[in-house]
Amino acid sequence: MGRPIQWRTVLFIPCRPSLWQGLVLPGEMALWLLVAILVLVSAYQHTQVLPRRSEATPLLPPQAKDDADAIIDAAFSSDIVYERIACMTDTFGPRFSGSDALENALDWTREEMEKDGLSVVEEYVMVPSWVRGREFARLLSPRVKELHMVGLGMSVGTPGKKSLVAKAIVVSSFQELDQRASDVQGKIVVYNVNFDQGYSNTVKYRTLGATRAEKYGAVAALVHSMTPYGLQTPHTGATRTTGIPSAAISVEDSRMLARMQARGQEIVIELYMEAHMLPDKPSRNLIVEIKGAEKPDEVVVFGGHMDSWDIADGAMDDAGGAFVSWEVVRLIHQLKLRPHRTLRAVLFVNEENGAKGAEQYYLNHKHESKLTSIAIESDEGTFTPLGISFQGSTAARSILEQIGKAFLAGIGSGNVSGQSIGTDISPMCDAGVPCGSLVTLDPRVGSLSNNPCKTFSNPPYPDVNFGTSGYFWYHHTQSDTVDKLSPRQLQHCAATLAVWTYSIANLDFLLPRS
Repeated sequence: MGRPIQWRTVLFIPCRPSLWQGLVLPGEMALWLLVAILVLVSAYQHTQVLPRRSEATPLLPPQAKDDADAIIDAAFSSDIVYERIACMTDTFGPRFSGSDALENALDWTREEMEKDGLSVVEEYVMVPSWVRGREFARLLSPRVKELHMVGLGMSVGTPGKKSLVAKAIVVSSFQELDQRASDVQGKIVVYNVNFDQGYSNTVKYRTLGATRAEKYGAVAALVHSMTPYGLQTPHTGATRTTGIPSAAISVEDSRMLARMQARGQEIVIELYMEAHMLPDKPSRNLIVEIKGAEKPDEVVVFGGHMDSWDIADGAMDDAGGAFVSWEVVRLIHQLKLRPHRTLRAVLFVNEENGAKGAEQYYLNHKHESKLTSIAIESDEGTFTPLGISFQGSTAARSILEQIGKAFLAGIGSGNVSGQSIGTDISPMCDAGVPCGSLVTLDPRVGSLSNNPCKTFSNPPYPDVNFGTSGYFWYHHTQSDTVDKLSPRQLQHCAATLAVWTYSIANLDFLLPRS
């Protein structure tokens, strides 16, 4: 045999190109070193080829992130929600329960949904029919002035369809009303309530003000509009029906009357209201869904309401919430995604003055309560979304936090904070269904950046006080028109709600309950 082969390998080390050196290693050492380096290089190359993806949640398969990104991209590529809201509100105007305008708007919406290739189900509801009629309020003393007023929904009119003239007493709280009970008989009670406490703490004066005043012999009640700011714009809303009429007046007028009383001036007001009830009328909820591919009997419910007050176009409250919910179904249908469970959007009626749509939906579907993973409502504005509120078990909240962090942190809407829920899903929540609301930030108020790409995915979460939001500048007024909305914010809301609902529908289990 000849001489044994001598392995001589020249290695070039490119870590610092200017210092490349030829390194000569004889024998088997060179062979083994070469093998080791090739293994390491191969491993490095394979590591680099793999895409970088979020590993924030083991709850869903890797494809879930791709689906979420596809939904977000599709949502932001369109302005369709704004265009549809504008068309509906411009064409049909206010959509009050019992009105032809509401029914015509429902017909139009159904037709448009069917053009999207969606299957729509109508579930009939009997709704109250309250008629406003003519109305006015006039200050007679200490000077003559037309007050900016709007009757409260479900109120009675002034007796005998005649104007009512009486002295007024101004109070700032129910406690003050109780303390001055002996001064109330035969007078109009004016509630000059500080809205700094937020909506949830002041709306009781609108709903119960007339009832409390009537107990002490008042002949009518006027309420400071439920808003932090005013441009002489009165805000309507529902009140509990009593034997005396009730109306809202503007912020400016309410404060003026309080100043007059503080000076010791006698206040006399003339009030006229033709408000009355008619028999209930038929209406319907619209339901549009994508059947679950694996567990079609289990559902994720979400929605908003189609009705508005009779003085408002209701673009913000709540065509935005209703049409964002519709957009969720359209997006997922367009992308040909199939959720494990059924995704169901419900466009409720009669949220504003009776919640009969919510009641009827629950009666029709209460057998599904234990099969409903979550119910989410969008009725707090459709501005820049931050995430969802949640009312349910700690375990379920933890799961939602993981979903939000994994799929929505990049567009700033992956937070789970607070426990607020909406009127239309309340019956389901009372039955034990986990519930939540879409949480948004109105750019007209607050110190937080409204950049839709800003991430709020890590605690501490921003404290968004819905009760003091700029939403209430326009709430239940003639100013609730489509120009208050942003096409991009609407699509941002649709992307957010779609990712939440689609991800929840694809879990291997229903959200755990308490």
